Amino acid sequence: MFLLMAKKLIARLFFPVPFLLLVLAAGLALVLWPKLGTRCRKAGNALLVTGVLLLLIGSLAGQLLLHTLTGVYPPLKPEELPEENYTIVVAGHGFHAESGVPPERWFDDEMQLRLHEAARIGRVLGERKIPYRIVASITGKHDAPGRKREALNAFLGHYGIPPERIAFLENALNSRQEVQAFTKEPGRKILVSEAYHMPRLMMLSDRYELNALPAPATRVSGNAGGILKIVPSAENLSDCERAVYEYLGMLEYLIF
Repeated sequence: MFLLMAKKLIARLFFPVPFLLLVLAAGLALVLWPKLGTRCRKAGNALLVTGVLLLLIGSLAGQLLLHTLTGVYPPLKPEELPEENYTIVVAGHGFHAESGVPPERWFDDEMQLRLHEAARIGRVLGERKIPYRIVASITGKHDAPGRKREALNAFLGHYGIPPERIAFLENALNSRQEVQAFTKEPGRKILVSEAYHMPRLMMLSDRYELNALPAPATRVSGNAGGILKIVPSAENLSDCERAVYEYLGMLEYLIF
């Protein structure tokens, strides 16, 4: 657990905003430190210029960088799947059981999007009389299993998914552990996550022989169009951060 948290902490230092802040801070220190020579001040100026340029690029081209991931796999068409026994496995994201909030809203926005895609596929398979199950990985180690099942049944129940077709996985701490656990599920696996997360998951699917069908959950971009595309935005910077995180994860899988 300690190693996992340490890895996540180190990885965050390489996210665009923390990394660029470190670059800018280092450049500012070299420029302003009175006892350093001309060479160090030149290096500081170079770091400041580099940091500002990279920040500008990230706030302009983040959506394009993220699209290199979201465009890899097309949406799954469940109406075209052959008749098999399927298990729809859903990669986990945020979950918190909060009193006064309906159980189906205990999932964060990203997890709701993934569950929506899983339910869409399951409903079509059910209409075609093809056997299926939905198994979702649910984080939230401080929440009781009964609360997780309650939330999952409530959310998927709105789509007509019966409780007997619903199960959850709660002990996976990262994507690697999720995929390893999904391999133990029966039938042909359909792997659901957000579109930008799918390339990294499919790397793990191939490594651990999950042999899954990718089912990316897509969302409409909220970025403005027209002339506003050339204006730096926090949305682009957020997309850049997501893309960097995914590419760092894939780099880790190539090494380890």
